[in-house]
Amino acid sequence: MASKVNLSKDGSSIDFKASESLPTTAKKFRQSPEIQGFYSFVYDNGLQRESYEILTAIINARKAKRAEEVAAIQAALEAESRAKAEAKAKAKAEAKALREAERQASREAALHAKMIEKERIAKEKVRAKAKAEAEKARAKEKAEDLKAKKIAFAKKAAEAKKLAMAKKADAIKAKKVAEAKKTAAIKTKKAEEAKKAAIAKKAAEAKKLAMDKKADAIKAKKAAEAKKLAVAKKAAAIKTKKAKKTNKKR
Repeated sequence: MASKVNLSKDGSSIDFKASESLPTTAKKFRQSPEIQGFYSFVYDNGLQRESYEILTAIINARKAKRAEEVAAIQAALEAESRAKAEAKAKAKAEAKALREAERQASREAALHAKMIEKERIAKEKVRAKAKAEAEKARAKEKAEDLKAKKIAFAKKAAEAKKLAMAKKADAIKAKKVAEAKKTAAIKTKKAEEAKKAAIAKKAAEAKKLAMDKKADAIKAKKAAEAKKLAVAKKAAAIKTKKAKKTNKKR
């Protein structure tokens, strides 16, 4: 048997010595110092009946509390189950309402889509008609533009041809004028050359005549000088002869 229990200093409670480790089995729990001390205290003080009543009251209180807790848990579970059932029913009703709303929305969407498709087809027809008319107008405008371009091109071609012919005629005329000018220039050149040749010939003839005249003058001068010399010689000879005759007479 364990030693006596120790009371607190004021004697109002038991001062148990706590073991270093918690008991892991019922046997170890009964053999723990705290329980052994409690048993010794009850036995030594003759408190078996009071202890039994107190423990019975504690056990009953714990059982009642446990029953209340179980009842509360059961009520909570039932409430949760009811809430789940209500939520499930509500979700089912909402899902049904949602499906109905979706079906209604689908029907309305289909009807709306049908109306939109009908409007689209009508608009497409209007656009196609407008497009066809626009293309027809463009084709007509293009044909008129092409016709105008052809007329303008033909007119331009005729003007170009006329201009080319005029240019060709001007070129032929200019060529003829150039040839005439060239011929005139050649004639003028030949005339100038002939004139220059005539002048040169005349100058040569004049020069030759002048030279001939000069030669004749020189020749005449020489002849005159020769004649004068001959006359002088003759006179000298006569004079000499006379002188000789005079000398003979003396």
